[in-house]
Amino acid sequence: MKLITGFFMAWGNFLTLPCPLKLWDSNLKNYMLGFLPSVGLIVGLIWGALCILMMTLNIPFLVMAFLMTLVPFTVCGFLHLDGFMDCSDAILSRRPLEDRQRILKDSHTGAFSVISVAFLLLGYYAFMSQALSMGVDFFSFCLIPVVSRGMSGMNVLLRKPMGTSQYAQGDGAGADSQKKKAVAIILVQLAVYCTAGLLLSADPLPVAITAGATALASLIAIIYGKRQLGGMNGDIAGYGIVWGELIGVLAMALV
Repeated sequence: MKLITGFFMAWGNFLTLPCPLKLWDSNLKNYMLGFLPSVGLIVGLIWGALCILMMTLNIPFLVMAFLMTLVPFTVCGFLHLDGFMDCSDAILSRRPLEDRQRILKDSHTGAFSVISVAFLLLGYYAFMSQALSMGVDFFSFCLIPVVSRGMSGMNVLLRKPMGTSQYAQGDGAGADSQKKKAVAIILVQLAVYCTAGLLLSADPLPVAITAGATALASLIAIIYGKRQLGGMNGDIAGYGIVWGELIGVLAMALV
């Protein structure tokens, strides 16, 4: 029952899609993080299915590229993009750590966040356009959000949280045990979903390269964000997801 609750907590918290079973237990936030790869799979299936549908309907190319750029952000309610903007604003300010942490939690939108998201979306659209023009694999779309969310979930669970993070609460033997179980859940999901994607793909090498590039980019972005901001939190997790998916789309365009 705890795992079921954790899954539907993840669905309700990280997706804008109507949640079929509304469950919540504040003591199971680690299990919620543990099901981020499954949330990513839902995003990826919608992403890939929309691509197939638009190709079948002969949707104009530029319209298709725009919609394919928009989908992964709208399905999760722009939640991770908000984290990317907050982190960009704080990191690019180049101020002392205390000021960067204050900027991170500031509800106002700064110039650095606007500049960063403008270049992000421009790059995303350009990479997506190139990928679509070359032909893409359905399973690449499925695995990019799976891997990016899996990496972010594990880092939130394993790395020292920022003092202001909601995940800083609940220390102790019970919480540590739950975190270890949640990490194991993430690893199992990653193994199952990635293996299935590679086995089902007609050309597994580009899919593997895309997934690997996504994982590496997410990890680098998270490590960089944590060092710049003095700890791990949800914004940095979103920062890693957005960077990972951007580089994943770039990998699709190149391979």
